[in-house]
Amino acid sequence: MDLLDELEAMVQAIYIDDDDALDTLVVEKWQHLFSFSTHEAIQNIKQHRLSPQALISDAHWDMVREEKEAEGFDREAYEYSCTRIRKQPIRDTMVTEGQKRRLQQSTFLLKLEGPLSTAEAVAEAANLGTSPTVIHATDADGQPSSFCEVNGLVKNAIEKFLGDFRPTFIRYSKARKSLSDTSRYPTLGIDTTMPQHRLQTAQPRPKQNEYPVWYFVYGTLAESHVVARLLGRRPTYYTAWIYGGRLKDWGLYKALVDDSDGNAVVSGKAFQITAKSEEECLQVYETDNYEVVRVGISIQGKAGLTVDGLTFKFVERS
Repeated sequence: MDLLDELEAMVQAIYIDDDDALDTLVVEKWQHLFSFSTHEAIQNIKQHRLSPQALISDAHWDMVREEKEAEGFDREAYEYSCTRIRKQPIRDTMVTEGQKRRLQQSTFLLKLEGPLSTAEAVAEAANLGTSPTVIHATDADGQPSSFCEVNGLVKNAIEKFLGDFRPTFIRYSKARKSLSDTSRYPTLGIDTTMPQHRLQTAQPRPKQNEYPVWYFVYGTLAESHVVARLLGRRPTYYTAWIYGGRLKDWGLYKALVDDSDGNAVVSGKAFQITAKSEEECLQVYETDNYEVVRVGISIQGKAGLTVDGLTFKFVERS
């Protein structure tokens, strides 16, 4: 809270020391909007006016003003409605396993504002064990904004948890990457739950945040000008091939999927990604139609060299 906010709070406090200082029409409005008794309306108005940190931005109010005024709200009443969180149990709706997987694999950026102004508030609303990572950005007007990255299941939980406040979600379509640190999951072409595919080493490779890391690519990502545009540098390609997958037609493109027999060979290119920021550029390019999986990459010209790497596998929707 800055100095101006503190001064405003002090001024507001001066004028709400007694019930008579509250405008009768304001009290009646809150009684009607929130089903309060007279006493409840007075107490909640006082409490809200002593909490300037809950104020919404001018841009937010301009966006919803016409709609909310038609419903009987003024700015103050709407600000209060944004802080009223319904702490009701989250009821699970009947969803299929396929729908649940799609929700888990979808990604959204949630703007931190109103009752969800912190990552901790987001964690509480969605009943998360840990707070999501905060991403800082700048909006079109040059104003700083903060976001949390959440999946579709978390988005649904937050929407059920909130009252009248409408959070801002932005669809962020990128290939999912979630490498287990206790098993080989996910690995192209194998069921990592089977005994023959159990770990032979202390930790599977590559690790989730291991860089540099080898990537096997095919299709448009095997064209150097495409990757150069994405990364801002030309990759050093090596002719390579992999086992455990096969290419299938997906519209105008070829998509890599698991090969149940494990005998198919897919040829392409291999190159190294040096940082997470580069990897994220590829993930956004491939969208959430793909996921990052582990794969052994054989590199031509380096006899016997098979490196532990990654590739993009097509997500087959059920």
